[in-house]
Amino acid sequence: MLSDLRIVEIGEGQAVQVAGLMLAALGAQVLKVERPGGDPARGQARFANWNRGKRSVVLDLATSEGLAGLDRRLAGADVLLHQFTPARAKALGLDDATLGAKYPRLVTSGITGSPFNHPDVERSDDELLVAARFGALYENDGYRAGPIVWRFNAGSWAAAHLAAAGILARLVARLQSGRGGAAHTSLFQGHMVMLALIWARNSAGPMPNNKPHPLAARPIGQQLYQCQGGDWLQIMDPPRQYDYANMPTMWEVLAEGADISTEEGVIDAFRRRPLERWLADLRADDIAAEPAYPLGEMLRHEEVRANGYVVEVDDPLLGRTVQPNVPFHTDAPLPPVRPAPRLGEGSEADWTPPPAPVGSGAAPAEVLAGVRVVDFGMFLAGPMGPSMMGDMGADVIKVEALTGDRIRFMHRYYQAASRSKRSIALDLTRPEAEPILARLLQWAEAVHHNMRFKGAAKLGLSEDGIRKHNPDVAFNYVSAYGQRGTRGNWPGYDSIFNAIAGWEFENAGEGNKPIFNRPGTMDVSSAQSALVELMASIYAKRSGQRGYSTQTSLLGISAMTQGETLILPDGSLAPTHHLTSDQTGFSPWHRIYQCSDEAWIAVAAHTAPRRAALREVLGGDEAGFEAQAASRTSADLLAALEAAGVPCDRVTFEAAEDQFFANPHYRDMGLISVLEQPLYGTVEQPGAFWHFGDTPMVFRHAAPAIGQHTDEIMRELGFTDAEIAEFRAGKIIA
Repeated sequence: MLSDLRIVEIGEGQAVQVAGLMLAALGAQVLKVERPGGDPARGQARFANWNRGKRSVVLDLATSEGLAGLDRRLAGADVLLHQFTPARAKALGLDDATLGAKYPRLVTSGITGSPFNHPDVERSDDELLVAARFGALYENDGYRAGPIVWRFNAGSWAAAHLAAAGILARLVARLQSGRGGAAHTSLFQGHMVMLALIWARNSAGPMPNNKPHPLAARPIGQQLYQCQGGDWLQIMDPPRQYDYANMPTMWEVLAEGADISTEEGVIDAFRRRPLERWLADLRADDIAAEPAYPLGEMLRHEEVRANGYVVEVDDPLLGRTVQPNVPFHTDAPLPPVRPAPRLGEGSEADWTPPPAPVGSGAAPAEVLAGVRVVDFGMFLAGPMGPSMMGDMGADVIKVEALTGDRIRFMHRYYQAASRSKRSIALDLTRPEAEPILARLLQWAEAVHHNMRFKGAAKLGLSEDGIRKHNPDVAFNYVSAYGQRGTRGNWPGYDSIFNAIAGWEFENAGEGNKPIFNRPGTMDVSSAQSALVELMASIYAKRSGQRGYSTQTSLLGISAMTQGETLILPDGSLAPTHHLTSDQTGFSPWHRIYQCSDEAWIAVAAHTAPRRAALREVLGGDEAGFEAQAASRTSADLLAALEAAGVPCDRVTFEAAEDQFFANPHYRDMGLISVLEQPLYGTVEQPGAFWHFGDTPMVFRHAAPAIGQHTDEIMRELGFTDAEIAEFRAGKIIA
């Protein structure tokens, strides 16, 4: 799909490497620039996983020779992907203005800690520090009061997808204008994406604004039960209408005297029988459920293997391993899997092929202006991807039943997945709707849905049904379990995949019971996976290829998030780090500390000099760091740490959501969108997830009301007012 693209990647952070990995998996040639001696993570699982399919070149960017070597590579490149702050980039001659003058075709994506135009953009991009300053620790649930550290690297995973998608959007615009430009993002904006499901403000409507969380422990365990033998079971029945008494196993338990009229009784009932019995009953009734596994164990899961979400790789340093794969399935030709490169491997390979195609017209007003997408999806895992395309300027039509998307009752979730779309309400169960469906599909450049395939086929939305009307459309599909195993039509939701991926154990902290992950991280990650696939398909189609089909899944993205571990040749899992039982961090050097004024400070001392500096501030014995921090005010400790050169940040905690929306600078920077909506009044949401330099992001549509744009869209499709009235009278449209 992307075989004509040459990408130079510079950076040792997760987000940069994962973005490069995804682009390489889609066919781009990615050249990883390494420091003399190589990336310090060489030999670790994360290096092996996140650098598959790339080439390596050693350049010392502190020398003129190294910079000259970089210039030679950039002269033949389409994309520069890096993690330099603006000041550091300028010092290296890699700022937007310099690169734009030297290499006008070059697309540049810098992944920083805070957004490109943010006052904190020069601060550390350490995941914990960014989460602390953004306010994400306010939203994690825990076993104690106070800010709770996330184990899942939400900012980095989201930023990687944002960077890959932003790069591809810029390349689509380049096909029109011939010019590259900026496609910057940040871990801060990654957290904005993740928390968009729960952070929003409405001036009217049925859902009041969130009240500040009480300052107390929040150990949430929604439909999460321990079974006989100690295994944990995560169930997800969103409407909460399933009666556990329907299960044959529960009949036995009830006969023994169990009482499931209370939550305590339900907890007791599940403890009376083993996990396998409950799973069999729930699956027989089509209820989504999975075990809560430790991190990495899902790499052995039969459906993960059947779908190719793991891959066997003979790594040059680790040997024959089983690694989490990128969850992209497509009918496009993709390169075979290659292991992470040896140091310097591939540095002399041809880097001056015929350049990728570019246009010669005027630059589009928005990066995706003119792109046409029809979205038949519901809920979150998928539809949020087209929404982000709409944010970048694409014309996205949301097709929903006359009764609306089934997630509309969860108002925040619906708003997060439906901004920047227009809505047409259409009853696809009626044969009379086919002429409208046909014109929608013929209008579309890309089509997306996340229905189960059996249900989609009944509505004419199988791949064959879609291509009957538009053979060359780019078609994207998100499922729960993927289509290559035995569970292609099984139900699935975010929480059960957080459970199977190990994140419910990891976010709880060592030794604690697993904990429900409220912000919907796997849903959002699946949607972003679909976004990257859609953007690659649009680029491929517009650059002279055909309309490919692409698929991703909740199971696939869950497997991909295992990237910091893998299965070693002896069958064991590669070691990784874990959250402490008190959920404050990972070690004395990388955690949050409470101060005497009850505020918290986060530190990230990863190198020997920085650890020595932290000892100077908090005393020589790390066992006493906590007591030392507690004896000082947060302002005093922060000042001392900064003076000593220890990366640190104040933890934004109390009412963090309110602080975000109250910040006037965020409005000026476009980090908050403000739009009017018929039901919700004035809607405020996390705004721009990218910074495209000279190309603005313009928010035009709040999440639409059911069928809000039906007549408008019908006229654009060529239907007359008389035909529209006839369809409405027949209850085909609303």
